[in-house]
Amino acid sequence: MKRCFAFLLTVFVALSLTAFAHAGTYPDKSIKIIVPFNPGGGGEQGARLLEKDFKEVVGQPLSFIYKPGGTGLIGMVELSRQKPDGYTIGIHSYPLLMLDIITGRAGYTLDSFDFISLLCLEEVYLAVRADSPVSSAKELIERAKSEPGRINLGICEIMGPTHIPALRLKADGVPFNHVPIDGAGKVAPALLGGQVEAAIVPSGGVSGSISKMKVLAVFAPERSKRFPDAPTMKEVGYDINSAVGRYIAAPEGVPAEKRKVLEDAFKTILSNPEVIARYENAGTVVAWKSGEELRKMFEEYEKEGRAMVEFYQKTQSK
Repeated sequence: MKRCFAFLLTVFVALSLTAFAHAGTYPDKSIKIIVPFNPGGGGEQGARLLEKDFKEVVGQPLSFIYKPGGTGLIGMVELSRQKPDGYTIGIHSYPLLMLDIITGRAGYTLDSFDFISLLCLEEVYLAVRADSPVSSAKELIERAKSEPGRINLGICEIMGPTHIPALRLKADGVPFNHVPIDGAGKVAPALLGGQVEAAIVPSGGVSGSISKMKVLAVFAPERSKRFPDAPTMKEVGYDINSAVGRYIAAPEGVPAEKRKVLEDAFKTILSNPEVIARYENAGTVVAWKSGEELRKMFEEYEKEGRAMVEFYQKTQSK
């Protein structure tokens, strides 16, 4: 009897430990990812490019939820209100989050989120349609100067990484008429359809349409490897740089051990040569950074972003 009781007790303890271990396993179900932009743009693409690998590394799939509107505001407000249990994350754009906070449009702060990882960076181009008679950035800029406010320049959002370089050009005396279009997924059709004569576009967001465009210049310190014949804006005479970062965040308060699982997973995925090549083929460059490093990027950008917000507000009040 004693032997039987001891055996049963051993089995009970073993089963209990197994159940406890299973309960403590993370993740044990799919992870929702909020995309605060329309489908088809660079925001969605940044996550779709690693969707398959995420499931292989983490053991659970990503479940995409679209909350477009307000150039990302609606989706990020939604993310900030989610339970911080590690089962809801979001993908967003750097430095757009900080710009929304500076303008006061956002109902959140940096402290509303746990930053997980920077995924990639997209180049930013000044582009026209491939059949445009404009042959260079200098020519387009001279036209804008000779016809103030008459050359329509498409941008992906108000106070975002395509609007900021447009504002910098305006501050330097280039009076394009800025036409905000709701996201990178819509700016390409607007340009190709003739709604605007030129556009400032992120490389990943227009990767499927870039062959129908003429890249006149790149807003970067060095020429693009993808378009080596396109000069930098500094070569054109305007020392203006911009890039679009795609990153992962979660609502503030996710337990440290779960944050580490996610951060390590994205680091592992983005160190895979096949994944790196996949991003490059989509017009973007893998640029993994930890959540701590990503938050520091936002903090360091605040001064520049605040100056641009103040300039924009002054132009609107005239």
